[in-house]
Amino acid sequence: FKFTKRPADIGLFGIDDGSVDGKANDFDSDYKAADDYYGEYDEDYGTTYDDDYGPDNPRSSSYSTAAAAVVPTLSRCEWKTNKFGHGLFVGKVDRYGEAAIASARLRKRNDPEQGIDLRSGGFAGLVCRVCSDGATYEAFVRTESYERLGVEYVCEFKTSSKTPVEGEENTSRTKWSTVRLEFSDFRPRMRPLAREEGEDAQREMRRTLGRSDIPAFTGRDIRQLGFRYRGKNNPFSWSGASNSGWSNFYLALDYIKVYRSQPEPEFVYLSDARIPPVVNDVMVKHDLHRLVTTSSSDSGTSYSIIDEERAKKANEAMGRSEEETYFKYMGEEMIKKSGLSYTIIRVAGYNADLGTDSSAVRLQKMNKDITAISRIDLAQVISSALLTPNACNLVLYMTKAKQRGVLDGDIWQKFARLRLENENEPAPFQ
Repeated sequence: FKFTKRPADIGLFGIDDGSVDGKANDFDSDYKAADDYYGEYDEDYGTTYDDDYGPDNPRSSSYSTAAAAVVPTLSRCEWKTNKFGHGLFVGKVDRYGEAAIASARLRKRNDPEQGIDLRSGGFAGLVCRVCSDGATYEAFVRTESYERLGVEYVCEFKTSSKTPVEGEENTSRTKWSTVRLEFSDFRPRMRPLAREEGEDAQREMRRTLGRSDIPAFTGRDIRQLGFRYRGKNNPFSWSGASNSGWSNFYLALDYIKVYRSQPEPEFVYLSDARIPPVVNDVMVKHDLHRLVTTSSSDSGTSYSIIDEERAKKANEAMGRSEEETYFKYMGEEMIKKSGLSYTIIRVAGYNADLGTDSSAVRLQKMNKDITAISRIDLAQVISSALLTPNACNLVLYMTKAKQRGVLDGDIWQKFARLRLENENEPAPFQ
């Protein structure tokens, strides 16, 4: 879908009503368009939300309940074209509400009863160009399992934001970013039941799910594609000033594309071992150009660079500043969302040692006991990664083995072990 270049594609989406037959209803409103209430709200201009646009406002009687049969909560949303030609999904939901847009029913050309098959064409996921203010959204796909069992496949993603500069006219926090959604990251989730379906229907559906083998999503039989916003996933967006409990959202879409599966990594990126295995949003301080941890004290909130002792030692070994570590992390995020297949190798520094055999090289998921490595060993790992399918889309730490001579397999076997560890990570049914 290319919303800017093909405006007709915007008409293929509408506000989702959650119906099992896969229909998306266009929003029908008898009051002003979203821009009148939310202002000119895109990366190129700023806005403030209308705090009066809430449940106490007389206009609230005209509120639409997006997915009314599915979500018994108040919400107001609209899908439209903004002045830049982007598809615009904008609105408000209460703290536990949700709103979604979904495509029309997608059909296979030679078999209209089936959904489209992207896997057979060699595609491995979606790449979306979006503009938002740092909120968390869900992309969802519906297949035959949704019509038969009420199960859709969901992939949560985080959007980017920017910090307004004091004194500048543009106060918008919205920022464009490219989001990469791998088919393997879509997890099955049971749809909310309509209120009239009752508890018996819910128990029956859960029993059905317990007896059924829900297949993993691989890109086949796509009958509907959509995006969802949940208030509970975005607590920081609730209107604290008015204490109304409303969660505002804004998502502009430029395009939705697919990317092909690659047998080996297209890109190997050398990064910083000071970046922890898990980085939360609160740890990334874009205004400081730092990755930090927060600690509360009587005097307020203070910030400290992640693992200062380790950072100091790494700085001495690599001559790298904390700001460089931040930009290394931002580079990782760009590569992950680019649509390229990649291997990210985090290292703590280099030494002048000669190359060793593979038993002295350790590749691991965690940043424990990370030491400097030989450049020759690193070159061997990089060259192996470019020829190893199991190295695709891995993020790993490279270090020296504690005990020299302990057989841990060849380099390609180490990548296979890491791949197996990633695939065995628990992904509970939601």
